[in-house]
Amino acid sequence: MTREKMGDIFVWLLIIGFFVFGIPGIMERFTTGHQATAYGSYIPWGLWISAYIWLIGLSAGALMISVMTYVFGVEEVKKVGKMAFLVAIATLVGAMISVGLDLGHIFRAFNILLDPNLHSMMGWMGVLYTAYFITLVIELYFAIKKEQTEGDQQKKIKRILIFLGIWSIPLAFAFHGGVGGVFANVAAKPFWHGPMLPIVFLAGAFLSGGALFSTVAYIWRPNLTSENFKKMMIFLGKTTLALLVLDSILEISEIYVGLFYKSAESDLWNQILFGQYWYAFWIVHILIGVLIPLFLLTAKGKTPGAIALAGLLIAGSFLAVRLNIVIPGMLHPELKGIGEAWVHSKLTFEYFPSMMEWQVLFFIVAVVMAVFMIGKKLLPIYQIAGEK
Repeated sequence: MTREKMGDIFVWLLIIGFFVFGIPGIMERFTTGHQATAYGSYIPWGLWISAYIWLIGLSAGALMISVMTYVFGVEEVKKVGKMAFLVAIATLVGAMISVGLDLGHIFRAFNILLDPNLHSMMGWMGVLYTAYFITLVIELYFAIKKEQTEGDQQKKIKRILIFLGIWSIPLAFAFHGGVGGVFANVAAKPFWHGPMLPIVFLAGAFLSGGALFSTVAYIWRPNLTSENFKKMMIFLGKTTLALLVLDSILEISEIYVGLFYKSAESDLWNQILFGQYWYAFWIVHILIGVLIPLFLLTAKGKTPGAIALAGLLIAGSFLAVRLNIVIPGMLHPELKGIGEAWVHSKLTFEYFPSMMEWQVLFFIVAVVMAVFMIGKKLLPIYQIAGEK
């Protein structure tokens, strides 16, 4: 059995399992609203907002691969550009579902397009996400059409793809940097407020999305010749390694500055590093998401399987990174003593996702994987020039 066939079977089994586990949570979300969630008035954002940022980052990182393909003509990834578009679309769909389910009234989300407030960063997010989704769909359409034409028509489509790719570069920086801007502009939250956060969001997006794509390419592009396949994987591995180093430098700088002076921000960093959920940082993020991938990408940097595993570990563990950005920023009360003034399950500065929140997340991940698998089945995503 080929690696691609084994990958199909394994992913579909995961999809079925995640749906079975997640559907009760989705049903509870639509029947009881937010009652079963662990967040409340003091911590209004939780697992779903963190997952939204995580998935949006995966989408932006996958887009980076398509830009390398159609704008810069990078030889090593020229045959996986369409697959990158599909990964970007699938993860974007999941991100929109995640943030939609976090809203009290889901269908009011359309108001951001019908009556946008362009003085609001969130208002701009609605405009940018719409433009981003439309751009991805159009790019995928022309990328498929390019392989179905020849001569002057193909050259014309190639120029269109270059134009769309160039346009998508500032768009990706704007929409994901804008997500960081939504947090960074909250002056009342010292953990978020500052000019570094949009840059940290962008670096993390390119790292996690590029890492995920190395795993996807390993499973579903083995029909390339062995030489081209290995070149592609080594290139993706080197790219992931460079981004991992860059992201780690940014994080070290952020932690150093945050801990340097005794302040609300240093207290929050101490909670992340040594508090109740220390393992989310040290085990899930640092060990699984940084140190093991760093070893695989350096010591085994020419082994496709090791590169794919490193990518999977980075992409999967990055949810913990997003949780460690979103949740700590809300743990510091703006008014001293407010946490003790009233006693209620929804009036607390402690948070850990409820079972229902985890179920919904698994449902969303199942949707992302299903969109990718269905798209891969119905569209000629990786068939090029007569490839079977």
